[in-house]
Amino acid sequence: MGNDKKNGQRSRRQFFSSFFSDSSKAEKIKMLTPDGKLVEVDKAVFEEAARKKKASNKDIYNWMKNPSKENE
Repeated sequence: MGNDKKNGQRSRRQFFSSFFSDSSKAEKIKMLTPDGKLVEVDKAVFEEAARKKKASNKDIYNWMKNPSKENE
């Protein structure tokens, strides 16, 4: 009844498992959070965050609400 598949057709299980194949898994690295938990992060996410420009002291000073800045 349900076993008469034509050539070239995949089962429903094969179709859905093709989206979650092991070959597409990203490389993970382990990191500690500030509260001491061990987490795994995609290596691509970590590398992207490392390339971003860091804020300078002047940028932070301009961003903060600072009473001495209001006197200028």
